[in-house]
Amino acid sequence: MEDQPEPSQGRPPEGPLRICARFLRAPDAEIFAARLNAEGIVAHVMDANTVYSDGFAGGFGTGGIRVMVPESQMPDAQRVLAAFNAGEYAIDEDFDPNGYNS
Repeated sequence: MEDQPEPSQGRPPEGPLRICARFLRAPDAEIFAARLNAEGIVAHVMDANTVYSDGFAGGFGTGGIRVMVPESQMPDAQRVLAAFNAGEYAIDEDFDPNGYNS
């Protein structure tokens, strides 16, 4: 069995918030933040409303929509980000939300 870093679950988040990832679309940032929360990592989506209030191009000027996590949880968040970007959490094309696969 491979050694995995100990998850941050059970430890209180400590330190200042740090940028874990940036997204151009708010739904992508919210989905990633929800995945982090499911892993026990505290995540905050920042600047999502700025993109909508300034128009689509407004997000580019602010650096996109940020997903921020406490510094103490950043190693775990980076692990989840790598898996997220690799498609490990993607829904299969044959997914049936009703539980019936043909």
